[in-house]
Amino acid sequence: MIDPTLPRIDLHRHLDGTMRLTTLLDLGREHGLELPAWDVEGLRPHVQVLEPEPDLMTFIGKFRWLTAVLVDTAACRRVARENVEIAHEEGLDHVELRFSPWFMAETHGLDPAAVVEAVAEGVEEGSRATGVSTGLIGILSRTYGTEIARRELDALLAHRDRLVALDLAGDEA
Repeated sequence: MIDPTLPRIDLHRHLDGTMRLTTLLDLGREHGLELPAWDVEGLRPHVQVLEPEPDLMTFIGKFRWLTAVLVDTAACRRVARENVEIAHEEGLDHVELRFSPWFMAETHGLDPAAVVEAVAEGVEEGSRATGVSTGLIGILSRTYGTEIARRELDALLAHRDRLVALDLAGDEA
């Protein structure tokens, strides 16, 4: 039996993989982007895992449509804020959101440090509005190689006071 007085937490939530489909559509329309569908149900199979994926990189490929709409820091901030709102809607008391600044920045050439700042601000806004406590985990993506990992690390460490951890992720092959 689960004790209902215990706090409900999620310690492994991907910020860039948790997006309202309506937000994805809104941002796509706002910025004139090409998406694989223009309604929630048509979009769902392109961005959500509905059955087991054959490997990690196929799974990560679903994120590409999500990061495609992160065209500026305002979009990053909105998605970060909404992540906390979603956690609140799910009845969570605490959520730790992990994200790769480079993965979020690369499609539209954003500054990874600006992405970290926007994410931190959005999460703080969401936490203030909902009461959900949060932690941020910065991801270093081995997929991109050591030079990019170093740039990503520098961007994250510039905001180390907002992080609870660093994670090494990506293709292990």
